Amino acid sequence: MLFNSIRNKMIIFLLAATLIPILASIFITYSLTTSKVTEETLKSNADLLFQGKTNLLNYLNGIHQATFILYNDSELFDVLEHGIKLYTDNQEIYRGLSLLSYTAKDVEQLHLYIRKNDLHFLIVNDRSSKNFMGDNGKYIPPNLSKGNSYIEPPHRPDNYGLGNLPKPTTDQVISFHSSLYYLAAKEELGTLSVDVRMDGIRTIVDQLYSAGKEELYILDENKHVIYSSEGKAGVEPLEATWVTKVLQAIPVKDNFAFNQDHFSGEIIYEKMTTPYLKWTIIKRIPNETLHQTAREVALINSGIVVLFLILTILATVIIAFQLTAPIKKLIRSMNQIQSGNLQATIDVARKDEFGILARRFQLAMNTINELIIREYELELARKTNELNVLQVQTNPHFMNNALQSIGTLALQKQEPEIYNLIASLGKMMRYSMNAGEPIVTLARELDYVKAYFALQRQRFGEQLEYTVHMDEALLKLQIPKMILQPLVENYFKHGFDVQLETGTIAIYVELSADKAWLWLEVSDNGKGISEDELKALQEKLLHTKAAWENGESGIGLANILSRLKLYYNETARLEVVNNKQNGFSIVLWIPLEKEGESVEGIDR
Repeated sequence: MLFNSIRNKMIIFLLAATLIPILASIFITYSLTTSKVTEETLKSNADLLFQGKTNLLNYLNGIHQATFILYNDSELFDVLEHGIKLYTDNQEIYRGLSLLSYTAKDVEQLHLYIRKNDLHFLIVNDRSSKNFMGDNGKYIPPNLSKGNSYIEPPHRPDNYGLGNLPKPTTDQVISFHSSLYYLAAKEELGTLSVDVRMDGIRTIVDQLYSAGKEELYILDENKHVIYSSEGKAGVEPLEATWVTKVLQAIPVKDNFAFNQDHFSGEIIYEKMTTPYLKWTIIKRIPNETLHQTAREVALINSGIVVLFLILTILATVIIAFQLTAPIKKLIRSMNQIQSGNLQATIDVARKDEFGILARRFQLAMNTINELIIREYELELARKTNELNVLQVQTNPHFMNNALQSIGTLALQKQEPEIYNLIASLGKMMRYSMNAGEPIVTLARELDYVKAYFALQRQRFGEQLEYTVHMDEALLKLQIPKMILQPLVENYFKHGFDVQLETGTIAIYVELSADKAWLWLEVSDNGKGISEDELKALQEKLLHTKAAWENGESGIGLANILSRLKLYYNETARLEVVNNKQNGFSIVLWIPLEKEGESVEGIDR
C-alpha cells in the first residue's frame, strides 16, 4: 500500500536522495574527526607528560642538590670526615641538617649516620632532634653502594630505630638515600636519608590527567608504585600485562593501543632516568575519554545537519503534497461518486493535465447522472427498507454469525489482523451471551481476558504487554464467570499512563499452602492511586453487600466482590494495594470449597 501512492513514492525518493548523501557525510566526517582528534589528543598528552617529567625532575633534583650542603659547607664536612670531638661539633651537625630541611622542599625528617663515631642524628618536622650511638640504633639503607644515591618507594615514615619522637605529619614519604663519600680519600663518611612528603609530587602530577576520566601512574624499575591516580602507592609491585610492556619498552617515550585487563584505550608513557632514579610516567586514556571530543564535534555537526534535514524534509513534503494534491482531490471526488454521491463536484482548478482530466471526467458524470439518478434513488430506498427489516430481526446469534462471515472475508482479502480482531470480538460475544453458564474454568476466563487484551492492543499497539504467571495444572479450576476481565478493564479506565513506554498487566495465579484458597492477582504499572483514594476504596469495599442490595450495577470492583460473596457467602475477599514501585494491584481470594462442598472441577 505504501508504494502504491505516487505521493509516497515521491516523498521516499526525495528523502532518500537527501538522506543518503547527508548520512554518508556525517559518517565520513565522524571517522576523520575521530582520527584527527585522537592524533591531536595523543600528541598533547605526550607534551603534557614531558612537561610533567621536567617539573618532577626539577623538583627532585632540587631536593637532591640540597643534600650537597654537607659537602659544600667546609666546617660541616670537616665534622663528617673527622667525627664529632667537641660539643660545638654536635651543634654544627644540627645546624647543617636544619639548613638542609629548610632548603629542600617537603622534608618530613632527616637521618644522618656518621661512620667515624658510629653516631646517628634524626631531625623530625624541623623541630625535634635526637642523636644516638651504638649498634642497637644503627640504620644503613640497604643496597646503597659507595658514593651513590637512590629513592625508596612510598612508605610510612619511621624513626630509624632511634626511640620515640613526635608522630609524623603524613602517612607516606619517599626517601632519598645517599652515601656520603669522600672521593679524594676514597672513604665513606656515612649515609644521609631524607624523608620527603608526597605533597609536592602530587601537586605536579595531579595536573597531568583528568580525574575520573584518565589514569596516571609513576612506577620505578621494579614496578613499585610511586604515584597512582587510584591512590595505591607503596612498595608492593604492580603486576599487570601493560606494566610489563611499558617497562620493557626500549623507546624513552611512546604510545600504543591496549585492549586487555578490562581496559580498552591508549597508553602513553615517558621514562625518567637520573643517577638516583629510574621512573616511568604512564597515562592510560580509555577510548571513551579519547573519543569524547570527536563525539562532541560530531554531535554538533549532527545537530546542524538535523536542523537542515528537517527543513529539507518539510520542503520535500510540501513539494510532494503540492504536486499530488490534484490527484488526491480527483480520487476523493471519485470515491464520493462511487459511494453514491452522484452530485459530487470535481474541484480541480488547474490548467495542466490534471485540470483537463478533472473537467473531462466531470462532463462524463454529468452526462450519465440524469440517466441513472432516478433508478439509483429507487434502489437505495429498497436497500434501506431491507436494512431496516434486517435490523429489526437482528439478534445476538445473528451478530455472531455476521462476525464469522466478516472474519472469513478478511482472510479472503488477506487481512489477518482484521480477522484476528473480529475473532477476538466474536469470542467475547459468545462468552458473554451464554448467561446459563455462571461458573467456567480458569482457562476459559483467561481466554476471554486474552481476547479483550488483543482488542486493546490494537488500540494502543506495542505500548502494552500482558503476561500470565501460573501453573498450567490450575487451568482446570472452576471460578465465577466474568471476574478477571473487569479487573483488566479497570486498568484501562483508571490506571493506564500514556506517558509510559510500555504499559504492563500481569496476572498471577497460585494455590495457598493448604490448597484451601485460590489466589488471583491482577497487577499493573499504571498511575496507581493516592493513599486517601486507596483508603476510600477499601472503605467502599467493606460495604459491598449493601451496595449490591441497593441496586448498584456495573462491572466495578464492588460488583465483583458482591458476586463472589453471593456465591461463596462472606468467605471470599478482594484486596486493593498500591505496588511498591508504581501501579496498582487487585487480589482475589477465592475459597476452593463452597458451603462445605468442593467446588466443581477442582483437582484437590
